Amino acid sequence: MQPPQPHDDGRGYYAFMEAVGGMCPDEETAFELATCEGLEQFSPPIFAAFCSPDGRTCVERLARYKKLIGPLSFSVSEEADTLTVEMLDDAGRVIPGFLAMCEAAFLVNILRRATKEQITPVHASTEKAFADDAAMAFLGCAVEHEPRNVLAFSASDMRIPFVTRNDAMWGYFEPEMARRRAELDADATFSARVRSTLTEMLPAGASDAEEAARKLGMSRRTMQRRLADEGTTFQAQLNHTRELLAKHYLGNTEMRTDEIAYLLGYIERNSFLRAFSAWTGTSPSEYRASRP
Repeated sequence: MQPPQPHDDGRGYYAFMEAVGGMCPDEETAFELATCEGLEQFSPPIFAAFCSPDGRTCVERLARYKKLIGPLSFSVSEEADTLTVEMLDDAGRVIPGFLAMCEAAFLVNILRRATKEQITPVHASTEKAFADDAAMAFLGCAVEHEPRNVLAFSASDMRIPFVTRNDAMWGYFEPEMARRRAELDADATFSARVRSTLTEMLPAGASDAEEAARKLGMSRRTMQRRLADEGTTFQAQLNHTRELLAKHYLGNTEMRTDEIAYLLGYIERNSFLRAFSAWTGTSPSEYRASRP
C-alpha cells in the first residue's frame, strides 16, 4: 500500500513557479524551459499527446488528462475557423504570468514538433502582463493583456497530421491514464486534503488538530464537522496517515525505527512500536522482513 501523496490545491505550485520566474535572468527563459527536448519521455500524458493524429485531438487529450501533470485545466472550444484553448484555475486564482507563458510555449512546441510545421497562434492573451517582445519572438503573435489566459489556433492548422501519430502507443497509455484520473477524482475529498496536510506536518513533529485546521485555513470545529460529514474523524485520518507512511518507510527505505517514529510525529519510539503492532498485528522488524 502506497502512502498518501502530498498535494495541495495549487498554491504551493504557483508559489514555486513565481519563484522560478523571479530567478530567471530574462523572460525568454520561460520558453526555453517549456520547450526542453525529451520532456515527453517522463510524462505519459504528454507522450500520449504526441501520439495524436492531429492538433485538435492533441489538445483534447491534454485537456482530459491535464490534472495528471499539474493543477491547471485546459478548456477547449471550437468555432467555424478557430480552436481556442483557455488555461483555467479551478479555484479562480490568478495564474502567474510566468506559468501562463510556460504553458503557452509548451503547447505551441508540441504542435510544432509533432507536425514539423511552424504553427503560430492567431490570438494569445494572459491575465498577468508578460514581456511582449519575448512572446512575439517565440509564438509569432502579440500577447494581449486580458482577463483570460488563451491561445487560439486556426482550425486548418489543427487538422495538419502529426508525424508522431502512434495509435498503438495511445492504446497502451490511455487505460492507465484513465485509471489514474479516476483515482485522482475519487481522492478529491476533504479527508484526502487532511491526510495530505498531515503528510507535510508529521516530519516537523506536528500532529495536532489545531495546527492541521490552521494549515487548511479553517477552524478546528469546521474541520471536524467536514470530516464527520465524510464519516470519519481527525484521529482516524492521523492514524491512517501514520500507518501508510510507516509501511512505506519500512518497505522502501533503510531507516531505523526510531527515525521512522520521529518522522511520524512520535516523541517516543515505544509509542510508535505499540501503534504499529495495533495497526498490523506485527512489529516493524517483522513487517520489514516479510517484504519481498
